Amino acid sequence: MTALRIIACGWLAFLCSFVDRLSWPPIMPMAAVELRLTAAEAGGFMSAFFFGYLLTQLPGGILADRWGTRKVLLVSLFVMGLFTMGLAVTAGFWQGVVLRFLAGFGSGAVLAAAVKGVYDHVAARRRAMAMGFFMTSAPLGLLLANLLSPLVAAQYGWRSSFLLAGSMTLAAFGLAWMILPRRTGLRIVPAAGKTGIKFELKEIITNRDLMLTAAAGFFAMWGTWGTLTWANAYMHQGLGLSLKESGRTMALFGIGALIGQPIVGWLSDRFRQRRRQTSMVFLALFAGLLWLFGKNQDVQNLAVLATLLGAGAFVFGPVLNTFISELVAPRSVATAVGFCNGVWQVGSLISPVTAGLILDRTGSYVYAFSILAAGPLVAVGLLAFVRSDRTAVERAVTKTRT
Repeated sequence: MTALRIIACGWLAFLCSFVDRLSWPPIMPMAAVELRLTAAEAGGFMSAFFFGYLLTQLPGGILADRWGTRKVLLVSLFVMGLFTMGLAVTAGFWQGVVLRFLAGFGSGAVLAAAVKGVYDHVAARRRAMAMGFFMTSAPLGLLLANLLSPLVAAQYGWRSSFLLAGSMTLAAFGLAWMILPRRTGLRIVPAAGKTGIKFELKEIITNRDLMLTAAAGFFAMWGTWGTLTWANAYMHQGLGLSLKESGRTMALFGIGALIGQPIVGWLSDRFRQRRRQTSMVFLALFAGLLWLFGKNQDVQNLAVLATLLGAGAFVFGPVLNTFISELVAPRSVATAVGFCNGVWQVGSLISPVTAGLILDRTGSYVYAFSILAAGPLVAVGLLAFVRSDRTAVERAVTKTRT
């Protein structure tokens, strides 16, 4: 029961994180007109969120390893809910950027704390599938944001979308406060010898396979978040769909991810020694789908393309996060996830603005999505250089026996 409550609250916190960050793209064309933003400035609102998100990745992971899931998730939910609601009163670019930065700052520790909860309470043979179910919160958040945000904006104005998103997050804070256990009863015994933050960080930084995986995630997220930022605008401005129609199409994107993540997690558990190769296959498919999506001019193809692209943009996440958690000692799982996700989010930080700059200069969505598609291809190349598919625990056992 304790494990269920921890994983459920992690799922809810990650869901709210996605609703808060993704309430902007569906209403971006409407808000950009009122606030008089260029394409690069509008993309900068997403980048500001990810800059704040980036800064709390590693500190959040360190705190989750030491304080546990409850404290980290509660603080995260309160901060991101409060500053998401604040965007409803923004008057211009710089005020909006600051509010988005603070909302991202609150959101940054959620993933590391939640992944640690899954790692600590689920057996290794089912870990990737559990991670896949946990990470369905991400596409479901995407689905809710793309359905609710344009609907609320059309009825009550775009500012009301952020009042709703922030209120949902603060309600989740109240629920988590009531049901998250204060003590899990779980204790990770430190390894013999040196311990402490500096030693653990040195272990992480000198772990070659972990560094390659972190770099691969950077380029994978380059594609994912560039797509999530500009797909709505592409369908609205490039293909002539209304904001509601583009939002419904992006809902299919979320459904593809929602279905795909647990399935790919299950496949990864069936072939535990091939988690890396599984990620490589799906990243390559993601790159191809991105290119096709940007090149497509037929509205009739959007439903299929968006569903497949949604799966491709998200399914590598549960596999790579499970792979990362098994590359390090149990005492450092959240720290490693926080570090890697911090590196990943640099890609999320840069790609929306990069695609916006390309659009400002060329007006071509084909060029913009081609640049985004290059990211997953580079990720495949980096993962090819990872040497070991054995977990840290398996390597430690082998070393002890020899």
